[in-house]
Amino acid sequence: MYDAFVGAVNNKKMLGDFCLAVTDSYPDQLDPSKRKVDCGMYPAKFCPVKEPRKRTDWTTIEISIEFKKHHTNDDPYDEQEMTGHPIADLRRKNLGQITTYSSLVFKYQPVTRHFNVVLLGTCVRIGMWDRSGVVFSSKFDYKKNPAKLGRIFWRLSHASPEARGHDPSAVRILRDTPEYDSMVAWKTKSLPVNDHARELFVNTLDENYPWYKLTVHCEDGTKYFLVAKPTFVAPGVVGRGTHGYVAHNVSDPERPFAYLKDCWRVMHASGRSKQEGEILAYLNSKRVKNIPSLLCHGDVLGQKTVAQEIWQFVNRNSGRKCQMKEHRHYRIVVQEVGKLIVEFSNGKQLVKILSDCVLAHKEAYKKAKVIHRDVSVGNMIMIPVDKGPQGTVIYRGLLTDWELSKEINEYDLEPRHPDRTGTWQYLSVNALNNPMKHIDVADDLESFLYVLVWCAIRYLPHNCPDVGHFMYYFFDHGETTNHKEYTCGLLKRLAISEGYLMTNTQKPITFLREPLPISLDTAVARDDSAPLPPVPIEALVTPANAPQSPPPAAPSAPIESSSLPQDVPQEQKHPIHHIVTVLLRRFERYYKAQQFSSIAPGKPKKVTAASGFDDSAYDLAEFDSDSDSDYDSDTDSGWDLSDDRSLASARNRKKIVKKANSHRVFGNLLVDSIRDQDVKWPLNDRLADQLDPNYRPDKEDKTRDKRPREEEKPVESDSKRRRSDTS
Repeated sequence: MYDAFVGAVNNKKMLGDFCLAVTDSYPDQLDPSKRKVDCGMYPAKFCPVKEPRKRTDWTTIEISIEFKKHHTNDDPYDEQEMTGHPIADLRRKNLGQITTYSSLVFKYQPVTRHFNVVLLGTCVRIGMWDRSGVVFSSKFDYKKNPAKLGRIFWRLSHASPEARGHDPSAVRILRDTPEYDSMVAWKTKSLPVNDHARELFVNTLDENYPWYKLTVHCEDGTKYFLVAKPTFVAPGVVGRGTHGYVAHNVSDPERPFAYLKDCWRVMHASGRSKQEGEILAYLNSKRVKNIPSLLCHGDVLGQKTVAQEIWQFVNRNSGRKCQMKEHRHYRIVVQEVGKLIVEFSNGKQLVKILSDCVLAHKEAYKKAKVIHRDVSVGNMIMIPVDKGPQGTVIYRGLLTDWELSKEINEYDLEPRHPDRTGTWQYLSVNALNNPMKHIDVADDLESFLYVLVWCAIRYLPHNCPDVGHFMYYFFDHGETTNHKEYTCGLLKRLAISEGYLMTNTQKPITFLREPLPISLDTAVARDDSAPLPPVPIEALVTPANAPQSPPPAAPSAPIESSSLPQDVPQEQKHPIHHIVTVLLRRFERYYKAQQFSSIAPGKPKKVTAASGFDDSAYDLAEFDSDSDSDYDSDTDSGWDLSDDRSLASARNRKKIVKKANSHRVFGNLLVDSIRDQDVKWPLNDRLADQLDPNYRPDKEDKTRDKRPREEEKPVESDSKRRRSDTS
């Protein structure tokens, strides 16, 4: 079937410099998901036309082509539904498959759009994907009207590269070119300062990946950067589509390496869209510590999404509101090149890096009146700043990705979009349960806590028997009653209401100084009556920017009421266990105080420029200079973690709410645990990733834009970004 169709098209000699190829025999060797599409249109010089070359190549494919048997039962699109999503399970599965193929093209190629062809028996549809969503043609019978399909292939193959989706500001670097030679030469060079950046750049020189020369148009001219394998790729099609690179800065020999972020920023209907570079330049001017230093930034000239415009034109008389949002292609370059926080060496360093990022959040709030609103694992990096004893390296944490941040004086304005702000996995319970909520300091501090839990549960010793199970129900899970609006999931909600981490059977999780012997009974067992559910199609095709629509939740696992097991001896507990427990108990009191009180957690207070800040070199004691509170210096007083009767006092409730919004109270808990000589930190406590490498979260598209996971799950159509953008 495939060969006959491909042969018929190729024999007509209509494709110019392209050809069709059957590619269902082998997956692309680059792709860990091992996906292979039935056929594709490729440049003739790259066309995999013969065995054993019938291999999908996501780096060169121009049009993906998929064959299905039935014109209705297999149709991945449904124009009768408002969203275009079909209802039938098989059709939704096929839409997920088509979405996955498009997401892989966007992952491996710097394209602005991608076309795919779906043959349904004797019928066919054409789809066009970009970062705002997908639009698709009506269905027609190509056997009755072969000329129509022929014209489509002819026009696509003879269109300009830009019309097919190629980005002229990204030029592929081939072997034996000056750019290629200059990149490879860094393998044998070294730098007297910041050689770690060179090493990180060299680590990206994977010759199986395509390399590119990227152009950045900024205020002071055009700059060029050479990049190879990205260090970060946001999964899915719709949304910002962030790619992160350690880049060779050919425009500045004095600073040969930088970090380049390539993304598609949302253009808000309110007209109040800000480029991340503008925000970062403002924060740099206010001397906010522990944030990146802006080098250059700018929109890629003339590149914006068009799917939303096509939808609006086709539906101009329907009275329906388009859920797709306009995105513009954007690049920003910063000076610092670092490692993600998940690459911490031990638990003590993890807490240190986290405290640095909390300090950055505090300084932005105090000095610049800006709140970050997207605290997540992917937005914290660590950079080397000094040499320690015995050749160790001292790292400093940076809080990055300020594109969703907001000035406090803008909180009185209408939201740019009626949607959650932040990364689903790390959002506070308040933000998850109230999509229209303004993010305040307490919300972001709660997100810092979840970053700590995320890192510790994967890389430090503990007694949780199934990390994947916990990760799903704590970070990815969402609850719903109507499959349209979703709220906080199972384990995060229980952790806040009870004040401790637990399995789905409500058995406490303890972080340990050393791993438990495999042969020992860990005193907590996985509830096999609640297996992880299969991946529903809604998780694959939820609109990227659809309001109030995090991916669908699996049925809640049953909660068994059981008495707590005997506590782990104190000497076996990791210092991080104390930090997590104290913070959870404080937030438990905070939420209970809100239930008792009329103090709403929504709009943050107005702040004035802070006074008395020490602008000297980085120091753990900097939280001590915080002047944002007028209560006792004892950071635990007023919390009263056990007696609900204290909440009857309005004064106590106000104190608790105020402390939950205090950077000093949160930050001092972290830095005191590092400075206290009585706290014995294990030095070699980092373990290999305890998340099963075969684990695939059921709701990967909840990650919005900043989930640093290797696995890729697609999203579709009218857009649901991994990161939402209320403002």
